[in-house]
Amino acid sequence: AIDSDRIAALVEYFADYADFLVVALLPEDAQALDDEFTRVTSI
Repeated sequence: AIDSDRIAALVEYFADYADFLVVALLPEDAQALDDEFTRVTSI
């Protein structure tokens, strides 16, 4: 299984190359991301 740190590293990698990045994550995976990312918790 892919752990939260590896998912966070992948998101951060793609964020370097995209102006906008939309990712749907489980709450435990989202916790591994830095607070620099804007989060939408409901739509």
